[in-house]
Amino acid sequence: MHVDMAETDNSHNLRNRLLGRIHENDIHELCHVIQCCEDHSLLEQLYTLLFDSEKRVADNAAWLFTHLDAAHQGWLYPKCDELMQEAMSTSSETKRRLLLTLLAAQPLCEDNLRTDFLDFCMNQMISSGSSVGVRALSMKLSYLLCRLYPELLAEFSSALEMLDDTSPLTPALRVARKNILKKIH
Repeated sequence: MHVDMAETDNSHNLRNRLLGRIHENDIHELCHVIQCCEDHSLLEQLYTLLFDSEKRVADNAAWLFTHLDAAHQGWLYPKCDELMQEAMSTSSETKRRLLLTLLAAQPLCEDNLRTDFLDFCMNQMISSGSSVGVRALSMKLSYLLCRLYPELLAEFSSALEMLDDTSPLTPALRVARKNILKKIH
């Protein structure tokens, strides 16, 4: 896929590119174009596409965001609340995993603690119906949110230790749990 600035200035063209199947090389090329755009207009277009009604467009937009450099991912920090809401409401497991990945990279603080999002993460963490990736990221985000409050962290630690009893864990989830428990203790 060849991308040039004139072509991607139009959000319709960016959407058309994300409508089809994209590969790693396409992602790197699109990231380069977006990161070279000085006025953030392409970031704004890409952000709008996160909420597109076409599943593939929204999933690909989220995937593209996860590949942007840290400075451009930082553009998403003020949109934390909207990303949390979308992660909780999307029907796409792929998009949910990618949004949780973006949220886990954000600086979470007391100002953006949402109890409904914490509850969502705690529920996803124990849900055998969720993918391993979503469960592991939910575990990590639950930790990042609970560590802001010692009483929540103690409760979260207890929930983690009982996790294997309530829902059999895959090796990846056991490792994620072990690593988080190490950070807690």
